[in-house]
Amino acid sequence: MEYKPTAVVAAGGAVGAVTRYALSVQFPGIWTIAAINIAGSLLLGVVAAMLGPDRLWRLFLGVGVLGGFTTFSTFAVDAVRHPATAVVYVAVTLVGALAAARAGMAAGEAWRHRTAR
Repeated sequence: MEYKPTAVVAAGGAVGAVTRYALSVQFPGIWTIAAINIAGSLLLGVVAAMLGPDRLWRLFLGVGVLGGFTTFSTFAVDAVRHPATAVVYVAVTLVGALAAARAGMAAGEAWRHRTAR
């Protein structure tokens, strides 16, 4: 079956963006965006490690869903709008996201090796 990469990414992006929006409405505040970006980084690490060369699922989940779920633009605007907490907010988000991505990759690799046996 033929698929269009743009449509796959757009469909995933819609799912991710709607999910992020719903969470930010339910739990308003800059720390919700930090948590979303950290959780998205963790999940992206898992996806990257587990899916390997499966282009369709990587496009849908990684680029689409998780690209739409995480948000650098809101993160940057929140940092500027909240100068009293900006340094802590930026540090927590960046360090947390990098650590989460690495942890997600380790978890995904471990799961992939267990299922390959």
